[in-house]
Amino acid sequence: MKKVNSYIMFLVLSLVIFNSCDKDLNVPPQNILQDDDLYSNESAVTAYFATLYNDLPVEDFNFSKNGFNTWADGGGFLHDLSDESITNQTDNKSSIGDGTWLQYWAYGSVRNVNDFIAKLPTSSFTDDKKKQWMGEARFIRAYYYFGMVKRYGGVPLITVVQNYTGNNLQELQVPRNTEKELYDFVAAELDSAANLLPDAGGQGADQLGKVNKYTALALKSRAMLYAASIAQYGTVQLNGLVGIPSAEAPKYWQAAYDAAKKVIDAGHYSLYNKNPDKTQNFTALFLDASSSENIFIKQFSYPKKTHSYDNWNLPYSVRGTAGYGSRTNPTLELAEQYEYIDGSDGKLQLNDASGNPKQYASPTDLFRNKDPRFGATYIYPFADWKGTTIDIQAGIIDNGQVITSGRFDDLYNGKHIIGANGIGGGGGEVSQTGFYIRKYLNSAYDRSKVAPWTSAQAFIDMRYAEVLLNFAEAAIELHNVTDAKWALNQLRDRAGIALLADNQVTREKVRHERQVELAFESHRYWDIRRWRIADKILNNSKTSALLPYLVLSNNSYIFKTSPVGFPKTFTTNLYYERVDPNEISKNPKLVQNPGY
Repeated sequence: MKKVNSYIMFLVLSLVIFNSCDKDLNVPPQNILQDDDLYSNESAVTAYFATLYNDLPVEDFNFSKNGFNTWADGGGFLHDLSDESITNQTDNKSSIGDGTWLQYWAYGSVRNVNDFIAKLPTSSFTDDKKKQWMGEARFIRAYYYFGMVKRYGGVPLITVVQNYTGNNLQELQVPRNTEKELYDFVAAELDSAANLLPDAGGQGADQLGKVNKYTALALKSRAMLYAASIAQYGTVQLNGLVGIPSAEAPKYWQAAYDAAKKVIDAGHYSLYNKNPDKTQNFTALFLDASSSENIFIKQFSYPKKTHSYDNWNLPYSVRGTAGYGSRTNPTLELAEQYEYIDGSDGKLQLNDASGNPKQYASPTDLFRNKDPRFGATYIYPFADWKGTTIDIQAGIIDNGQVITSGRFDDLYNGKHIIGANGIGGGGGEVSQTGFYIRKYLNSAYDRSKVAPWTSAQAFIDMRYAEVLLNFAEAAIELHNVTDAKWALNQLRDRAGIALLADNQVTREKVRHERQVELAFESHRYWDIRRWRIADKILNNSKTSALLPYLVLSNNSYIFKTSPVGFPKTFTTNLYYERVDPNEISKNPKLVQNPGY
């Protein structure tokens, strides 16, 4: 199949600096380029688009609570708010938040793109240029509004530039539209973008940063899943400002199905399958910027545009010289979602038939024959990282006595009591769950150079696997088992695990496949929100740690489990973010969301 990648390129803004204008309606806007500069200069348009792309709510390596900045959050990532992981700081997210952690009130950005859409048609550029840029602008505007509606429900739908004249403040104070109206707008906007954009973004230097029609359709398939889920599983409140009538669900499932099918049928993208070793193949997928699977990626380039993902996440014993590391601690519960290659349940075999701990000559034998995606997503106890064994050991057992310690240097009968990578050593700088994350870690990265703001691997915002999963979910909700099975088996075949029969294809199976395929890619938190199961999964819930112990008598290993971290509770008001009271004070026509 033909390979086509679309990139978000964040260019150096040498022509203009834009400042947000959404803080105060009484201040005249200063952030829009003069028409003579923008609409007669292609380079100015390129710079303008850089700011529009930069404002997209892509939940990448730098995204976290409190301003999209992991540094403000001690290396905490979005997956720490779900059941995927905790942080090594004894899980410094002792709650799921208060409705203010994931704010994105993007009306400064909306104003910029609205201005561009309004003025582009009268510019002197060629029709082809204007068509391409208009398609990009509509895609971007749709993404801004999708970022808001998935947080707040209905928000004010503003599609023209507002200007304060000194006596028109009330007409600038726009009430919230319904959640349904917002999703319908996103769908229509993405349809317009798809009709305007070319089939392929291209690979030439002048094409970097260009979305194509399938980028728009991929985003539509995602957005329509959200709308359908909220209609089917949510509740309508505030006269529709939040929630969508349940009768609308089939329409949105069909829209998600149709958009995903267009991407699939086009044949521009395919599942990444370069390496016959299934674990190595899935590992490489996230580090290959030329992957046939990439639909939309956020590209980084050292030293201009970087992140700190490796610095935050490398295991303790192989972390960078600056320190940090070990922040993402995947849960045992997620580890057991990964099936065995024969399709059997993924629960780890910790005990024998009598309930006694099973002994393993090699600790890695516990994970033998697991779904290869597990080994490409997790660094599990005693797995290899670039020739270094990640020795996650909780203690020693000698004649039934458990010996443990808080220091790696402590010995018992000449052996280290705990591993250098935990559990228990290194203070808070080791894994608390017995696992580290592997997905996205750059194995080519020289450890001596690992430091804050030195990583540059791309973040994949949309990939073909997600489109297949969107297709499968919409299909199963439309009672189309045949298509759902086909899509799931595409992924399972690539993974190297048993294919599904018709009677195995259920809603829960689709959700399960989504959970393991897309782990740590900023989907799970939003998925359990839109399915309205977050308050059930995260109800005073603690995750479990896997504790490996060396049995001294025969040099074997057994494994125990233990609860770890603070309990997480997702209250039902968190299905929507709180509208900032400062915005309500500026615009009394806004209504606060339920529970705040």
